[in-house]
Amino acid sequence: MPKWLALLSCLSGLALAQPVKLVTGPDYPPFTDASSPDGGLAVSLVKQVMNQAKLPYQLDWRPWANGYQSTLKGEYLATFPYISSPERLKLFEFSDPLFTLEIKVFALPGSQLDGTQLSSLQGKRYCHPLGWAYLKEIELMVNKGLFQMIRPYDMSSCIRLISEDKADFILTDQIQGSKAISQVPGLKKTPVACGGIMEKVTLKLMVKKNQPQSKVFLLQFNEALTALRKAPSQNE
Repeated sequence: MPKWLALLSCLSGLALAQPVKLVTGPDYPPFTDASSPDGGLAVSLVKQVMNQAKLPYQLDWRPWANGYQSTLKGEYLATFPYISSPERLKLFEFSDPLFTLEIKVFALPGSQLDGTQLSSLQGKRYCHPLGWAYLKEIELMVNKGLFQMIRPYDMSSCIRLISEDKADFILTDQIQGSKAISQVPGLKKTPVACGGIMEKVTLKLMVKKNQPQSKVFLLQFNEALTALRKAPSQNE
């Protein structure tokens, strides 16, 4: 059977199969937010793409590390939203970008930390939630032991630790960081974005590598994402 015909057969099979199992994680507003009616920006977009592709789906919420490992084990066909780090690229294939992020340092006012000046971060207490990816240059510094690492399960914990002067900084998108901080009640002090933009990265959906069904699904997902973005806005 020609390769293109086999792919077409798989596409038809995927469309007629059981709902596509997707998983995402909590505590990443505004992109994923289990308390929000639409689940957050990324959840809302992925739902729209799945509807555009006419693919039935099941979306579950799990802790980030759990959802990541469950996707690797084949319990889910895809998980999102993730940055494509070198480690992940060995294990997963990625969709076209969902969102572009501007990564900055968040710390207490007056800290004089600046992600564009990495020397200002050296020796500081870096709070990095489990399951989150490192920026390339930051990972090199982590491997050299240039930070005091703190690894809680979620971003809210990092925000509280900074507020209580038990951690010095976090790295996240400017919009995401501000939104997450606004949703943590009772902070003694409020972290703020500091310094310049360290790097621009993209959030994507990812599927386990070397799986025929995953390749077929990514093709459908990307085509539907492109079509959705080309469609005229309902407000126009």
